[in-house]
Amino acid sequence: MSEVRVTGLNIFPIKSCRGIALSELQIVNTGPRYDRGWMIVDQNNQFMTLRTQSKLSQIHTQITNENLEIQFENQVFQLNLFSESQDIQTVTVQDVQLKAGVESAEINLALSEYLKQNVKLVRYQKDSFRDLELAQTHVSKETMFVDSRPVLLTNEESLLELNRQLADDQLSPSSMDRYRANIIIAGLAAFKEETLKSIKIRNVELTNSKMCPRCVIVNMDYQSGEVVLKETLKYLPLHQTSKGPRITFGQYFTPQSLGSIRISDICELEF
Repeated sequence: MSEVRVTGLNIFPIKSCRGIALSELQIVNTGPRYDRGWMIVDQNNQFMTLRTQSKLSQIHTQITNENLEIQFENQVFQLNLFSESQDIQTVTVQDVQLKAGVESAEINLALSEYLKQNVKLVRYQKDSFRDLELAQTHVSKETMFVDSRPVLLTNEESLLELNRQLADDQLSPSSMDRYRANIIIAGLAAFKEETLKSIKIRNVELTNSKMCPRCVIVNMDYQSGEVVLKETLKYLPLHQTSKGPRITFGQYFTPQSLGSIRISDICELEF
């Protein structure tokens, strides 16, 4: 096996919205710092995703000083990263209910007008607790608004193999940004990441691995939110899981130790 290195690092501050590419990723007890720390919920406080609202892909985010900058259409909003809302409500992400802080009426009205439905932007704060249950480690017992475990890793060779199969059938290629990974690696055989038990990068150790189930979002163009390659799912691996057959791409992990990861870092792997 050739040397495995980090080739991409990303966070997605608002669930299902545009992410931020980084040169250095900080891993804290809830996972990548600021990753999925916010999400948009509908009038029933249910989480929203690109599956049902393609315009989420046009909401841009940026971390500037101590603020989360949010931009859509010609509007820009600044949210302090460390302030907490006094308006605490119960929200649902996947099948889990937890408390979250509701952001200002100003941004919620603007988002509602933009998305053409009543929505709220909520943040994970001290009142929140999303229990990792069996996926816990001694340093990481909770995660924010991710679909599953705190850190998602994908492999460039797996994407190359997927695109080889698509090309064989004269279909256009997929792209890595459709898989919304925190850490992207290269140098590992295609789909070998699905057998990883743990990975160590610098002083950061990630463990309690789990394959990442995929849905129709991987068929969508990351820039527009529109379906561009509806055949993608049938070319991805199908695995039998405790919840039945699942199509997968990438691997989830929980932090076992905390620290920073940088582009080009060498990865130590355990299978």
